[in-house]
Amino acid sequence: MTNEFNQPIERLPALLRYWRWRYGLSCAVPGLALALGASLLLLRSAAAGRHGPDLAYGVLPALAGLALLGFACGWRYASLRFEHYRAEHHIGEGVVLRSGVWWRSEVWVPIARLQHLDVTQGPLDRRWGMATLSLHTAGNHDHHIRIDGLPLAQAHALREQLLPRQALQHE
Repeated sequence: MTNEFNQPIERLPALLRYWRWRYGLSCAVPGLALALGASLLLLRSAAAGRHGPDLAYGVLPALAGLALLGFACGWRYASLRFEHYRAEHHIGEGVVLRSGVWWRSEVWVPIARLQHLDVTQGPLDRRWGMATLSLHTAGNHDHHIRIDGLPLAQAHALREQLLPRQALQHE
């Protein structure tokens, strides 16, 4: 339920694009590694005269298909992750982060528990205008929460909205 004191935190579509490529490639790598290893073994075996090159024509396409399947699964996982990834700023109270594809979680970060906040950008974040807001909290469970895929200006504005109250509490 959203009211005037609860504001959804915008996610950029570039986050979905980033996650698709990240998870797609990371899921395709094992298949590519198998295909490379098998091709080296088959070439070595063919050079030794143990079999002809015909064996490679059956094995390598299957392994390349495995890599393609891994890429497709990673691509789909990223879409599902983006669909379930939400953050909401409860003004004067804190931030809620919801995430998870199979195991879903909801993390509530009250303003009183905030220690410090960081805004970071990696090279791809800068390329696509995204930033990550890191919330460091007191305590030992979930002491570092990241909100990914924010527009840079919104990440700075949210940090500023959360900091003044934090500064008053320490005085």
